[in-house]
Amino acid sequence: MADTIISLVIERTVDLLIKKSVFLKDVGRQVERVRNDLDWMRCFLKDADQRQDEDERIHHWVSQIRAAAYDAEDVIEIFAGKIEFMKDKGFVLKLAYYPWRIVSLNKIGKDVESLQMRLNDIADSREKYGIKNLGERTNTHGEELQRLRRSSPISEDMDIVGFEKMVKSLVAELLKEDRNRLYNHADVRTRFNCRAWVCVSSSYDHKKMLRAIIKQLNEMSKELLEVLEKMEEEDLERRLYKDLQDKCYLVVLDDLWKEEAWDCLARAFPDVNTSSRLLLTSRNRDVAQHADALSKPHELKTLGEEDSWQLFLRKALDHGANVGCPRDLEEVGREIVRRCAGLPLAITVVGGLLLGKKKLKSEWEKILNNFSTHLSRSQSGVSAILELSYADLPANLKFCFLYLGLFPEDSVISVRKLIHMWVAEGIMQKRDAKKLEETAYDDVERLCSRNMVQVAEMTVDERIKSCRVHDLLRDLAIRKAEDENFFQIHDTRDDEISAESRILDLEKVDMYTNLPKGIGEVRLLRYLNLRGTYISRLPRSVGCLRYLQTLDIWSFNGIVEVSNFIWKLESLRHLYALQKLGIVVDERSEIDKLCMHLSEVGSLKALGLYRTPQSLGGLSKLHHVTELKLSTSPSAWTMLPSDFPPNLSRLSLKGRYRWDDPMPVLEKLGQLSFLKMKFQYGGPRHMVISRHGFHQLKFLELSRLDDLEEIKVEEGALPQLRCLRIRNCRSLRKLPEELKHISSLDALELVDMPKDFISRLDADLVSSVPNLRTF
Repeated sequence: MADTIISLVIERTVDLLIKKSVFLKDVGRQVERVRNDLDWMRCFLKDADQRQDEDERIHHWVSQIRAAAYDAEDVIEIFAGKIEFMKDKGFVLKLAYYPWRIVSLNKIGKDVESLQMRLNDIADSREKYGIKNLGERTNTHGEELQRLRRSSPISEDMDIVGFEKMVKSLVAELLKEDRNRLYNHADVRTRFNCRAWVCVSSSYDHKKMLRAIIKQLNEMSKELLEVLEKMEEEDLERRLYKDLQDKCYLVVLDDLWKEEAWDCLARAFPDVNTSSRLLLTSRNRDVAQHADALSKPHELKTLGEEDSWQLFLRKALDHGANVGCPRDLEEVGREIVRRCAGLPLAITVVGGLLLGKKKLKSEWEKILNNFSTHLSRSQSGVSAILELSYADLPANLKFCFLYLGLFPEDSVISVRKLIHMWVAEGIMQKRDAKKLEETAYDDVERLCSRNMVQVAEMTVDERIKSCRVHDLLRDLAIRKAEDENFFQIHDTRDDEISAESRILDLEKVDMYTNLPKGIGEVRLLRYLNLRGTYISRLPRSVGCLRYLQTLDIWSFNGIVEVSNFIWKLESLRHLYALQKLGIVVDERSEIDKLCMHLSEVGSLKALGLYRTPQSLGGLSKLHHVTELKLSTSPSAWTMLPSDFPPNLSRLSLKGRYRWDDPMPVLEKLGQLSFLKMKFQYGGPRHMVISRHGFHQLKFLELSRLDDLEEIKVEEGALPQLRCLRIRNCRSLRKLPEELKHISSLDALELVDMPKDFISRLDADLVSSVPNLRTF
């Protein structure tokens, strides 16, 4: 993996030296020599990486190079930033800048010189450790694979508490199958009119847990979320009790660790409704008995031989278990499954590992043989399997996987946030002609297909919205990250911010009301997340963050004041903000001014504007923006914009808009593939989608258009539509008959629609759509 770190540093160094006009000749030559030294060392790193577990000296040598590579990247980027600053001042600098230039160059020159001496010392120690160029090695790839010492897999029982008549087979299915599929099953949704599934985790936070349950039980507006965040424990308990009272509910409390946690939660659940169900899972039998002393906990056993085999086939083969296993692979496959000892996690992960391999007996035998060796000391069978799966990851995916250790235990991880962090850290390399964000999303999918990451939630257009990591895999990521010196996790009470930080994630850290003025000294910062904090103003020094790519200032205070420095952030790619962005967006002229400034931020791709004013204009200036979310103030009507960014691919409109029919404006967006409209009251009575409209649209949602009576779709419109969702449009009389002629339409979802509307559905239309869902 260290060779990949060097490769990334070299690639970015070359890129910087090409892009910048390097008129600082002496330092430039020194930087170039550092790059060459690192390139030379890369030749030996694959050999060293594969042997560092065998020899502590080699492990130390690899760590030295890795640290030097990180330092080299910092020095090179600071060097490039100084160049850019000088270019901004003009090629011929004023006399006043010469002293600064001399001091600055001397400092950078000394840093580079010191770095080169370190690299020379590291290079001299290579032969002493017997580290060779990979070209000199004669061992086969199989001999170089990292080894696992023989161990007996240790199974882990998990206790499950079911109140009253909770069926044991249901519990077994919850663990054997994708939990979301069963939890969201139509029968479950019909039986229980409100549901919640939360992971409790070992570090119990009572307020956080109450909020998590309440959020799942209710459709929360931004305003209600802000109120919820400010509520105290007793208020949250009363709110949850009220939400559940007189309702038939299903609540799953997953992974309950402590008796005290149950005692805190129990008082918030009403027990008068015997048709409701509360399901607990725990690793501790005492916790299960404490929760309900009158019921015997259902103790999950490991999977039987045949169930283990069927699970393995579903995960290891493209066609799943339906076709069966090729004869030449069955014997070795069953032996692999036997080594997993009935542990679902082990079977799932090793299945994901094999899914990406050629379906050859030799490939499967190679994996089986590695069960007889060890990657780390004193580990159980399941740990050995996880280590093996990690070792098999391509180097760039190892970086991506390690990042998952940054997130709290049992957390649901936003894929959007994860991608921004990966890109900001610079661990994404361009592949083909794809954007970095697209490459990063591909890597999320690859980790999911290997079962190193679990899909938590999908978007309506079938993309991964959020994911989660199993506790044991998260522990592995943290352990490996510490070995690689990959990241540090700070206690929230620590006010100090490292000057070398690239990622600063303060989401929901309520101790901050102001950012330190010295934030501008964190010169390499690429990702700044202040979402859910009480920070109301950004210091001007944020404008010095030349490399900042993602800025999220969605504050609980509702408004974050930002000065005009924001237009200096030339690397900004993603901006998530509320109403104030250096100017108060209360009048149309100022919205125009805002859009003019934003249009100058050429790297900006995604933009969210919330609590927008009564009129919007100037959006067509935002040529670089491809994703836009507009949300109006809940207390005021807003005119629908007459123009939008011309290159939009995703558009979400939410709030109170005045319009007759939005489609003539929206259908002109030739690249739009995702359109979601959700209104609070009102809306048009009629909509017409013309034959020339929405030729790229794949997903369309119309939600809460209270006055909408008719939708007309002309022949030839929506040729690529895959999913249509109609939600809570209670005045709509019928669906357009033309939908049955759209051959691409795969799913029609009708949510919270009147029963008489459902009963009037055209039979031909119903039969023409493969998936009709009503909720």
